[in-house]
Amino acid sequence: MPRKITPAQAKRMVDDYNRKVRAHNREVKRAVDQYNREVRAHNARVRSNRQRLNAEIARLNRQRSTTRYVTVQTSTIELHTAYSRVDELSEQWNARGQELADLAEAETANSARVANVLLDETAVDADDIEETSLTDELSALSQDLHNRWEGARFAINPRNPDAARHFCTSAREVIVELINMRAPDAAVLQAKPECERGPDGRQVARREKIGYLLDRNGAGYEALGDFVETNVNDVMNLFAQFNKGTHGSAGRFDIPTLRTIKHRVEDAIRFLSSLVRGVQPPQDRG
Repeated sequence: MPRKITPAQAKRMVDDYNRKVRAHNREVKRAVDQYNREVRAHNARVRSNRQRLNAEIARLNRQRSTTRYVTVQTSTIELHTAYSRVDELSEQWNARGQELADLAEAETANSARVANVLLDETAVDADDIEETSLTDELSALSQDLHNRWEGARFAINPRNPDAARHFCTSAREVIVELINMRAPDAAVLQAKPECERGPDGRQVARREKIGYLLDRNGAGYEALGDFVETNVNDVMNLFAQFNKGTHGSAGRFDIPTLRTIKHRVEDAIRFLSSLVRGVQPPQDRG
């Protein structure tokens, strides 16, 4: 037989149930509000990146080509072409692919910004050149990479007559190792034995490593892989240009150029860090 309860007990049971319902509804509302805030913040970032990209590309199209920076200008145009393909296809991609596509838009705007500053030779604010916008992106992956970047940013000083070589060498090592640490040749060859090799015929081509990383992010889209490869090439072209940027026998550098290129490299490192964070080190996978 059902247990008999008093009216007072029944009321307590109803009150307890209603409290739980209200508590649940509050949690749901908090979760919905948080989600809506994140969506609004994301949409605001996307709009800001799109506006910035459109403005920088329009400005770049008005620039006169120069022999001095023709490589930089051409590289930026190639990156924008690669991004246009990403933008065209990304609505069909999964959430991770769209997240990387949003980051790609910011990278393209960053590239155009650098090209415009170099072509215009426009003065920009020269706040502390040794500061960095990177936080724990590198140290969370590798203390060695973090230390290399610290060395790079302290080397990029107008009083350092060898600033270009020091900065470019360390920063290039960080970018290359970011890719290699989670896409070593052995792991890529195991996943794709017939993959393309580099010019020496032995090492795995960087484009194959990028494809491997994207596959393990669940975002193995060809257009996205082409963009990442073009983006890395764009930064490497900046290094080549930067090494030509000395002024005078003392090897002094123009502060706006130093600062603008450093920020471009920082953002590229952040972009690659986002990509490799989604991949476990090969030796840790079962």
